[in-house]
Amino acid sequence: MSKRLIVACGSGVATSTTIAEKIKNKFEEDNINYNVEAVDYKSIMSELPNATIYVYIAKPDSEVIEEAERLGVDVFPGVPFLTGQGLDENYEKIVDATKK
Repeated sequence: MSKRLIVACGSGVATSTTIAEKIKNKFEEDNINYNVEAVDYKSIMSELPNATIYVYIAKPDSEVIEEAERLGVDVFPGVPFLTGQGLDENYEKIVDATKK
């Protein structure tokens, strides 16, 4: 499976696209070659099997978290990319996950 980070929000358009672009830019600055895509939350269960990292906007329900754990998908909050609070620490955790 190719390495793929997904960012999910309700529509897969506004917030998830903004955060996905921020992550892509930071990855480029850090020379990290990793697929980053925005998706809509309604399709998250079908997207998880093809992902290695999942960045969420609104906290996902327990079924989604359990499926991510079962599949070995690392899960991280995306709000720090909007607010800046805890951004560096959160980003470093994501970077660590890209090395698995």
